[in-house]
Amino acid sequence: MSDEVRGRTRLHFGAASPVGLASVALFLSSILPSPLQAQSDADPVARTSPFEPEGFGNGPSEEMRALLEVTLFNIDVLMLTIRVAPETGARLQSLVSGRDEYDDALADSVAVVMLEAKDAWARQVFERDVSLGRLTGGMVETAEKAAEAGWVTDEYVEDFAAGLPSLFGFLGERGAKEGDTIYLRMTGDRIRTIYETVDGEVLLDEVGESAEGRRASIPSFFAPGTRFRKKLVESLLDRS
Repeated sequence: MSDEVRGRTRLHFGAASPVGLASVALFLSSILPSPLQAQSDADPVARTSPFEPEGFGNGPSEEMRALLEVTLFNIDVLMLTIRVAPETGARLQSLVSGRDEYDDALADSVAVVMLEAKDAWARQVFERDVSLGRLTGGMVETAEKAAEAGWVTDEYVEDFAAGLPSLFGFLGERGAKEGDTIYLRMTGDRIRTIYETVDGEVLLDEVGESAEGRRASIPSFFAPGTRFRKKLVESLLDRS
């Protein structure tokens, strides 16, 4: 099914939604119960994605990774991989070259580069089942962090939150299952979001285009207070 909703094209198998989405899945950084710790690690899921652009992730600063885990039981919950175009990687490399320790000033500089990036890709792989309520609740929480940073407006967050139940209605009682994957592809202000089940079924394939939506997508992982920010930057330092 294809339709035009507020300037975006949607192809999906669930209910239509009024949400302006470039931010569909980027608010996953807080979907799981505390206490959580993010850490960079080797990707536990070896998957070749048809949605992955060629020429990304080859340079030392063209890929960032972070793994969320429940610290008490050491349970992996979500693996995030971000890959950027060579020109963005070169800017990131200039920031981390000669450095070996994380600090907030460095993270702020990395965030600026990502906010200005026009070409990036992200993959989020669930390492455990997550209920729909926890999924959407975490998304709203992280959207609020992006708003606190001034990257999106409060009105954007309100609109986003109001539309989540219909946007993710296709998950229903199923929720997100271990092995499900969300892909994001950012080209300019155009964001493509894909939800693929562990069985390879695509439940959501949506394209949105807006400057605010771009800032709410891949860059929002780097907003102050989100759970991925520190480990993504640390992964840059590890690879530099």
